[in-house]
Amino acid sequence: MFSITLPAIAMSVVLLLVRIVLSITFFAEARHKFKDIKAFSKDDGVPVPAAYAIAAAELCAAVGMVTGVLAQWAGVGLVLLMLGTIGMHIFKWHSAYWVAKGGWEYDLLMLTLAAVIVAFGPGDFVLFGK
Repeated sequence: MFSITLPAIAMSVVLLLVRIVLSITFFAEARHKFKDIKAFSKDDGVPVPAAYAIAAAELCAAVGMVTGVLAQWAGVGLVLLMLGTIGMHIFKWHSAYWVAKGGWEYDLLMLTLAAVIVAFGPGDFVLFGK
């Protein structure tokens, strides 16, 4: 079996890149939802209080990812959010897999990236030390 052992700095850079991607994505998602929370609630078929909770959770997770503070807990939250979203796609909206057809592949990718942070931690590049 082929295996590569990365130096600790390389691993930390990769984890930082994953955190940056998650941060940008979920800042944008939260911002979009907060702009018109009632439209998000109606479009996704969730009550308005749940819509606020989802947007707030995305914003908090984005902050945790960008700073590295409680990043693993933020990752757990994102995994749970993405499981909920994927569940809605499959069971409520009956979406196809491919995102080009309104599917859930993008959500699965975000879940996977969040799971990487849960499994490996935020790396060495965090705002308040490790």
